[in-house]
Amino acid sequence: MQTYIGGVSCPLICGKRWVNHGVLMVGYGSRGYSILRFGYKPYWIIKNSWGKQWGENGYYRLCRGHGMCGINTMVSTVLTQTT
Repeated sequence: MQTYIGGVSCPLICGKRWVNHGVLMVGYGSRGYSILRFGYKPYWIIKNSWGKQWGENGYYRLCRGHGMCGINTMVSTVLTQTT
C-alpha cells in the first residue's frame, strides 16, 4: 500500500497473514482499470489514514473478490438501528 499511486491495485504478491494497518472500506466499483492485470476489475474503495496527499486524494482502490491483501481477515462492522 505504501507505493500506491492510483488506479486499481491488484498486487501479484500481498501478504494475507500479517495485516498491520487499519483502514476504512467506504464503497466499491465494478469496473476500474488495473495496470498490473492489464484489464478492468471490480474493486473496493478504501480510505487510508495517511491524508489526502497519499494515493487518490487519500483513497485506495483494491481488487475485489479474492480477499486481496487480507482485506477480509480482520473486519469490524457497525450496525445502526433506525426508528
